[in-house]
Amino acid sequence: MRVMACVINWNTAHDLPGVVAALREQQDLAEVVVIDNASSDNSLGILSQLEGIRVIANEQNRGFAGAANQGVALAVELGAEAILICNPDVRLKPDYVQRAATALGADPRRASVAGKLWRSGVGGDGAILDSTGHLAFQTRLFRNRGEGQTDVGQYDEPGEVFGVSGAAALYRLAALQDVAINGEVFDEDLFAFFEDVDMDWRLRRQGWSCWYEPQACGWHERGGAGPRRSAFVEELNFANRFLVLAKNDDLGALRRGGLGLLFTSLLKAIDLAITEPAAFRAAWPRLRERWRTMRLKHRHIAGAATVSNSEIVNAWFLRFDYLNWIRTWYGRTRGARSTP
Repeated sequence: MRVMACVINWNTAHDLPGVVAALREQQDLAEVVVIDNASSDNSLGILSQLEGIRVIANEQNRGFAGAANQGVALAVELGAEAILICNPDVRLKPDYVQRAATALGADPRRASVAGKLWRSGVGGDGAILDSTGHLAFQTRLFRNRGEGQTDVGQYDEPGEVFGVSGAAALYRLAALQDVAINGEVFDEDLFAFFEDVDMDWRLRRQGWSCWYEPQACGWHERGGAGPRRSAFVEELNFANRFLVLAKNDDLGALRRGGLGLLFTSLLKAIDLAITEPAAFRAAWPRLRERWRTMRLKHRHIAGAATVSNSEIVNAWFLRFDYLNWIRTWYGRTRGARSTP
C-alpha cells in the first residue's frame, strides 16, 4: 500500500527535526510532506535544512482541517492509497506505517487505523498511554481510550474502535473521498479540534470502520505551553463539540443521552467561564455563525448515509462515568479560583 505522510505544523519549529527524522525511518512510506500554516517562529528556516521532504508553506493559517485537505489532495495527485496525518509532537517507531498499513489493507471497509500512542516524557518510556483510539459516550463527550493510564497491557489486543486520534491517523484515501461534502474532506468550518471526531462519525455513517493496531506504536507530547493552550484553543474546543453534534447527531438518537448532554454542557460552560472567560465569550459568536451551515451539512450526511445515526449511537456510545468526571472538573475549577 502506497502511503504518504503529512505533518501539519504551526509554530512548533523545535518539534520538526524529530518528527521528520522518525518519518524518514519508516519502512513503508512513499513521501513525507510538511504543511506549515503561516508560522511566525523559525519553522520554515528549520524545514529548509531538512532533507528528503516536501514543504508547503501557507501564507495564511488554514487550520488543521484546511492543511489536512491540502495533504489529501496532494496524496491523491501522487497516486497514494493512504495518508498518515500527524502532529509535529509525535514520534513513531520505524515500523508504525508498515504495521498500520497492513491492518488497513486487511479489510477493504477499514477507513482508518489507530496505533498505540504513549505520552512522551511522562512516567518513563512507554509507561503512560496517550491514545488507543477514540471513545464516544452517550453524553456526547469524546475521549482518547486509555489516556493517562499506566500501560500494563490492557490494550494489547487489536480490534475495532469508534475512531482514531488525529495526532497520528492513517486514513484510506478512498474512504475520505467517499465522505467528502462538496469536495471538502475535513471540515474547514471547524478549523482545528474535533475534526477527527467529525471524521470518525461521518465514516461510520457510510459504513466504514476504524481499527486499532497495538503493534503500531509511538509517542505523543500532547498539551504543554504556548499556542496549544491559548484562549483560542479553548474557544474552538468548546464550540466545535456542539458544531459536530449539529452536523452529525439527531434528536431521535439523543433520547437516551439528552439529559447527560445538558448536564455535562452546563459544567463545561461553567468551567470555561471560570478558567478562560475570554474563550467563553468568543465561543458563542462562533456557534451562531456556523450553526446553520452545520445543519445544512447534516442534511447532506443524512441523505447519503448507509447506516442510521441511531445504529451508531447504540453500538458505540458508552455510558459515562459522571463521578470521576465531576471530580476532575471540580479539581480544575477550584485550582483556577485559587490562582492569583
